[in-house]
Amino acid sequence: MADLKRTHIEKILSALRKSKRKYVSLEDLSKAVGLYPDVLGEELAFFDPLIMLDPSKNIRDLESAIEGYLAERKVERVLSPAPKRVVASEKELSEFPTIASFVYKKMTFADGLVDSSTKLNDHDLRLLQKLVNREVDARKRKTRKKKK
Repeated sequence: MADLKRTHIEKILSALRKSKRKYVSLEDLSKAVGLYPDVLGEELAFFDPLIMLDPSKNIRDLESAIEGYLAERKVERVLSPAPKRVVASEKELSEFPTIASFVYKKMTFADGLVDSSTKLNDHDLRLLQKLVNREVDARKRKTRKKKK
């Protein structure tokens, strides 16, 4: 059995709700949804495994099972939070005019010795990446001016 596609299941449920018929066959539903009956049958086989063998089956009987499945999937989706974006603001970048100043402030001891065991977090890495990109862009601009 193929994996269920949530978009297909939502289309099926929407078509069932819009339909005024008491009896909806697989063929009728395929016309309303825009999917082949075989594809539709494979999707609905999750809810009723005999759907492909019995073409006279009323799909409307599966409406409550489909609603329950979608409600369950939405709960799972809400529980997994999206990862936070790591952003380096201009204010933070203005604290470090060069890459060397970043390294000196974040990766050295009080004596000025570089600590090789320093671990940078995601935010610090994003700051360093922005600083490196700035430096590269500045060098590119200098080489373009020399060529002209």
